[in-house]
Amino acid sequence: MRDGGTVMEDIVDIVQTGSPPDVFSEISLSNRSRLSEELFIKLRDAILSGALPSGYVFPNENDLCKRLDIGRSTLREAYAALEAMNLIARSRNGTLVNDAAGMRNTMNFDVIAQYTDPAHIMEFRQILEVGIASRAALKATADDVEKLREIVRQMERHSSSNAALTFYDFEFHSTLARITGNELLLIALRSIQLSYERFVFMAFQKNLCAQSIKDHNEIIEALLQNNSARAAQSMLEHLNHVSRVVDSSLADDRESGQN
Repeated sequence: MRDGGTVMEDIVDIVQTGSPPDVFSEISLSNRSRLSEELFIKLRDAILSGALPSGYVFPNENDLCKRLDIGRSTLREAYAALEAMNLIARSRNGTLVNDAAGMRNTMNFDVIAQYTDPAHIMEFRQILEVGIASRAALKATADDVEKLREIVRQMERHSSSNAALTFYDFEFHSTLARITGNELLLIALRSIQLSYERFVFMAFQKNLCAQSIKDHNEIIEALLQNNSARAAQSMLEHLNHVSRVVDSSLADDRESGQN
């Protein structure tokens, strides 16, 4: 293994340089807490960059597991995520990299999002949802505002349940997207629903409920006035609140994992 490189970077290098597969046997894995995720990310990036070209056939599972000193469940978890993105095809004859055009056309965006840097998810939400709020303010009717208010009332009723809060939070934001009348905005928001809900649930565990309800009411007031600029600013402030809490929670998790 080269000096300064990670285990998975070395794996990709071995594949790129066409080194004999027995080089895998020299690799020693040390960090096993998120091994399948790291393996998935490195293989995904290698495939998308073309380092692993279309038609590349992976080594036999048993051989690869022995050479990497990992269990088959770890390898299969990584393969399952790659297959969900249509990056690889698996059969009795082995595992191979799919055709590049086919990957791009059928890739599961939500699977990608689950393995993306949390900061990128929040950035995506800001770019998307500030625009949604601005557009919704121009289109909102009295009935639309009442629907949003009812969702907030449900959040207040279920303030002790993080799962319920997460559900109603996504319902609030997806309702805003529906109010715009642009189905592509709703589809874009739903494309990251699993990652969205994971981070929002994390935020509610850190007592974001009261702040979130306050922020939602600010957005509703902007819609009631059909004030596009105010709605955009209120959404931006709301997402900043969420981002700060999520960042703090992730930092706590990293610290606890190191102890």
